[in-house]
Amino acid sequence: MKIATVFALSLLALTACEGKQQTTAAATSNVNGVITNTKVLMTDYAMRAALGTNPNTAAYVTIKNGGDKSEKLLSATCACATKTTLHEMTMKDGVMSMGENTGGFEIKPGETLVLAPGGNHIMLEGLTDRPAEGQTVNVTLTFDGAGPVTLAMPVSNAPLAKSGTSEEHAH
Repeated sequence: MKIATVFALSLLALTACEGKQQTTAAATSNVNGVITNTKVLMTDYAMRAALGTNPNTAAYVTIKNGGDKSEKLLSATCACATKTTLHEMTMKDGVMSMGENTGGFEIKPGETLVLAPGGNHIMLEGLTDRPAEGQTVNVTLTFDGAGPVTLAMPVSNAPLAKSGTSEEHAH
């Protein structure tokens, strides 16, 4: 039988000048007497402002697995787009290509996953609302252990400006 403890997600603004936020998602479960602990820390999250008439944009986040077992980022969702997917960059025969990652991103204990411009990222396609500089847009990340975590992502024309980090969430 699975027993899980659920705590509310809260966002913590560390400094008004930097707009720095931090979110931690943690889950403890007891399945047939086996206790596991999952803890993921999300930092530097932001969404790129929609540019011109481009129907797509991207979102970025750094995720550290502080738990004692592997964690997998399974998916992302956002109400501002008709389709939200995880994208990965791959190199084959000296050619860089981008494509949807349907299997998710595994994050081993102690490791960090960086979703950033020019690399792996969250793709928001078919924008129904156009994120603009200065807005905040909710993006929900779903993990196999920690479950769903919603991040209030600041929208920026320069999304790598150490934008966000999140606090405590547990299942």
